Amino acid sequence: MAIVESDVHPNLNRDRMFKEAWWLDYFFICGEAIGAFGNPFFGSETRDLCLHSKCQLTGIGDPFFSGFDVNICVTQQCAFPAVEGSPTFVCFNMKLAGADNVDKWKASLFDYESQWADTFWFSYLLCGGYGFHAPFANGRPIWGYDEKKLCIKRSGKCVAPVQDGVFCTSVSTSLCFWKHYQLPPAPGNPGFKIFNFPSGNGASLMGYGKEPGQQTMASE
Repeated sequence: MAIVESDVHPNLNRDRMFKEAWWLDYFFICGEAIGAFGNPFFGSETRDLCLHSKCQLTGIGDPFFSGFDVNICVTQQCAFPAVEGSPTFVCFNMKLAGADNVDKWKASLFDYESQWADTFWFSYLLCGGYGFHAPFANGRPIWGYDEKKLCIKRSGKCVAPVQDGVFCTSVSTSLCFWKHYQLPPAPGNPGFKIFNFPSGNGASLMGYGKEPGQQTMASE
């Protein structure tokens, strides 16, 4: 299916961008608009055939670093500081030390949430480990990752290459640049625009993405 509104940020909204953004250029399937700066600074959600990915700017810490990966039949997880419920030492799925609260251990990948018991843990030490699972077990994707490095959080997974007739779809922003593309073309798209001409949507330069109070002040 097409990405209409991303859960990365409410302003990554395809239809609102079509109606409210000042388009530097748009060529039927893709384009770039100039909008508000920093709301958010960076963010994206994209599906290119079978790869669905997200990226966003987030706070530093809680945790500083984390990773959760699924690859066919292998599961890996690591975080610093360790996530709640992480055991001190597990080997061949035997809980050898500090494993009293593993029922509180969780890891997420898009809409899939992994529990400790879902994986046969080959080894786990302090804050990370790896184990094995049956492909697609408990709703896992066949391949996917979710990672955070300081203030950058990103994730991706393998999905069906064509969804509701859509091959590729994306909404993204970087500083004051807002981008969209979709193949086949999205309904209601701006068609052909250069420097927001031909106009018709009444958009103001750098207006899209501002807070409601900022929009009111700008219009005054």
